[in-house]
Amino acid sequence: MTDSNDQSGKTAAIDCRGVSKAYPGVTALTDVSLRLVPGEVHALLGENGAGKSTLVKILTGVERPDRGHVRVAGRDLHPHTPVTARRLGVRLLPQERHVAPDLSVAENVMLGGLPRTGLGLVSGRAVRSAAQQHLDTLGVDVDASYRAGDLTAAQQQLVELARVTARPARVLVLDEPTASLAGDEVEVLFGVVRRLRATGTSVLYISHHLHEVFALADQVTVLRNGSLVHQTSVADTDAETLLSHVFAADLDRGRLDRAPRAARTEPVMALRGVTAPGLSAPVNLEVHPGEVLALSGPAGSGTTAVAELLAGARRPVTGQVLLRGAPAPRTRSGAASAGIGFVPADRKRDGLLLERSISENVWLGPAATSWLHRPRRAHEGACRVLAAARASTTDSTRPVRSLSGGNQQRVVFGRWLATSCSVLVLDQPTAGVDIGAKFAIYRQLLDLTAQGMAVVVVSSDYEEISALADRVVVMTAGRTSAEVDGASTTPEELFALESPTERDLQEAL
Repeated sequence: MTDSNDQSGKTAAIDCRGVSKAYPGVTALTDVSLRLVPGEVHALLGENGAGKSTLVKILTGVERPDRGHVRVAGRDLHPHTPVTARRLGVRLLPQERHVAPDLSVAENVMLGGLPRTGLGLVSGRAVRSAAQQHLDTLGVDVDASYRAGDLTAAQQQLVELARVTARPARVLVLDEPTASLAGDEVEVLFGVVRRLRATGTSVLYISHHLHEVFALADQVTVLRNGSLVHQTSVADTDAETLLSHVFAADLDRGRLDRAPRAARTEPVMALRGVTAPGLSAPVNLEVHPGEVLALSGPAGSGTTAVAELLAGARRPVTGQVLLRGAPAPRTRSGAASAGIGFVPADRKRDGLLLERSISENVWLGPAATSWLHRPRRAHEGACRVLAAARASTTDSTRPVRSLSGGNQQRVVFGRWLATSCSVLVLDQPTAGVDIGAKFAIYRQLLDLTAQGMAVVVVSSDYEEISALADRVVVMTAGRTSAEVDGASTTPEELFALESPTERDLQEAL
């Protein structure tokens, strides 16, 4: 067997050679090789369906390759199981959150290695102390005594990161780790990655954000259609080169072409002096037909609270939420029936039934009753919806769990395309979605606004906002802090506007 040493004599932290994997009717990987040396951040790029997830499953022992082999620190991954991979020091931070909501933060961080007394009992005080010390070392500002289920999605992601790094790791696999993070939380993650690299841990970093690759990675590998198509040093490449390898065809980037927007009419929805949990000051906001209104701000800024208020998923304490000048429904089902669509931030937890078919998920919305007990018509209707949503599959009998992130998101979109929706509210609509799928979603949203729909997008992706928004409302520390023109505001200006002032922080206390 070929040895795993590089020219400097270092043993590779992980050495994957000639790996292939096929499933019934699908070839997921063909002769893929990947090598990480100690203390290296190696980025893995590719569209949804390129083979990244299958490769990660093989590296972490979840799947066995049909051909090829994997070695960790010079030792074969044998038997090829998750237990062996963990024993050899391979750790995974998956894209989906897996916190135990009813346990404390400390218990979540220390799971698998709870400190015990001399009698073998778990010491609650020792657990909290060890967890808090680790969180503080990582720079994660979370109290270890808090209940994990009470944290924000971003905080839960950071708690999971603390858990997988609480024990020594040779290789850390990060799968879209910033999907639910924003602003300073992303910087916390970057700091953790850099500290791990400095201690000799190898990091396999999967991301759809090229700026993250250039900020963190030493090497980059690109997969397309299950094959390795490019591998190079980050210092020797650029964004355009990487994109040309990720996609077989050139990608049209930048602000998307769109029809001229009609003159602004009366708002279809409005918030008038609204206060609610998650907001530190009354919010006034208007949403007009035929426009994309972006809500920009880091996690905890209040953007999600505003989205949920518009969608009927959160009730105001004071003030009014108006729909066409009248009080809007105060429940999610009522708002849906009134034509307000909602795509939540966590599509897998709040937007989909993963084990059910695409057809069943499409007809979860207000149109469900018209298709009840009509499976053939439901299937035909779902196929039409999938085609309109530009999904890569038209087989509506497939379970939603089998789809890529981009196609899962299109199923949620399709649910609202099947209705006479007049307002569509989307919270982080392209989190965990590859670049090509993102732009397909962007074009679809612009098509909807050209037809008169009002679209509200909560996003932490400044380039996304620049590509889509007619107007941008910036929120910091639970209050609106600025409103700017989307077409003329740059990502750099948005970043500067989101930085909270001392007054913002004081008023939030």
